[in-house]
Amino acid sequence: MTTPGYRYFVVRYVLAVGAVEFFAFKVLDPFYLQFLTTERGIGLTPGQFASFVALGGWVTMALDYLTGALADKAGRRASWAAALFVYAAAMIWLSRATSFRQALVVPVLQGISWALSSGSREAWLYDHAGQEGTRRAMAALYLYSVPLTLAGAALATRLGQCAPLRAPIALTGAIMLGVGLFVLTFPENYGSRVRRWREVLSSGLRQFRSSRVLQLLALQSFFMTLPVWINSAWWLTFLVQEWHLEPSRVALSFGVTATAAAAAGLILRRAGHLIRYRALLLYPSATAAAAYLLMALATVPAVFVGLVVVAVASSYFRATGITLLRNEHIGEERATALSFLSTLEGAFWVVGPLLWGAVIGRVGMRVSFAVAGLCSVASMGLLLLALRAHGAVSGLRA
Repeated sequence: MTTPGYRYFVVRYVLAVGAVEFFAFKVLDPFYLQFLTTERGIGLTPGQFASFVALGGWVTMALDYLTGALADKAGRRASWAAALFVYAAAMIWLSRATSFRQALVVPVLQGISWALSSGSREAWLYDHAGQEGTRRAMAALYLYSVPLTLAGAALATRLGQCAPLRAPIALTGAIMLGVGLFVLTFPENYGSRVRRWREVLSSGLRQFRSSRVLQLLALQSFFMTLPVWINSAWWLTFLVQEWHLEPSRVALSFGVTATAAAAAGLILRRAGHLIRYRALLLYPSATAAAAYLLMALATVPAVFVGLVVVAVASSYFRATGITLLRNEHIGEERATALSFLSTLEGAFWVVGPLLWGAVIGRVGMRVSFAVAGLCSVASMGLLLLALRAHGAVSGLRA
């Protein structure tokens, strides 16, 4: 039997991840924060929502490193599929929740899901397809996100017009379940199945301690917790509260931003291997910083949504660059090492939402956009140091 080329794995990765990130979540996102944080749903306060997010971070942080080793030992594909099944359960439960107390089950399940997928999905792709295949997969994912996003946004807009707020949440759970079954049909891969558990677990810490690049990438992720929180749909809550848009217009605004941001995939696809890390990491960070600062000054919805487009598009370039750079500096037990990094990021997500929730509660969401701009500048400085360390190790220009 011949071994499939990397395109075989790229196609499956793009289909599975695209169905979740650019279809299911585009159906969910216009309604998720509305349901959690406004009177249209459960109506959590900023402090309650911060606790909601932090709880998921605690669960992820507790399990992440262990699940990375589990993926290397038992299989990355199996871990990835299990993550989707657990997330499906979270969405189905949320669609039935009526109180803050009931809703707290959701971040527990989400935390388990994030822990199972944090190292497994990326390790599955990189060890099957290599760096070039991973680069092509991420470019294709963003490019083909256009039709998936259009479909998801159209469905979300329709649901916003004719269905209760709980319906898109339950539908997202059903989609996750189907994608999980699809992932189970993929070829499996592993780290080192012959090593003892202790040896596998220690490899993640060892690689992190020996790599300044990995250390700096982890540190900069703290400063991105607020920008990521804003990008993930918190800006939609601001849109509703500031301009009182109808649910269908909110859903349409989300579809516009997601579709426009997917243009990053076309640029990555055409540029291919010619793009350097500096163009993937530093320039987008500077652009995002400017966008967040200007969002704090926006006075009309159209300008505000346009700036969100810029910020989200910049995040796609950053995600590609960080994925490629960190995997260059991981030599073994990839899922375990990635999960160790994710554990550190999980610790930041325990602290970050509590901090940013307090900031938003004190100064308001508008000022928090300016704070996100300053955080992006700090992240950019750390990424510059990481690229200098990378150049010292590889002898190449960033």
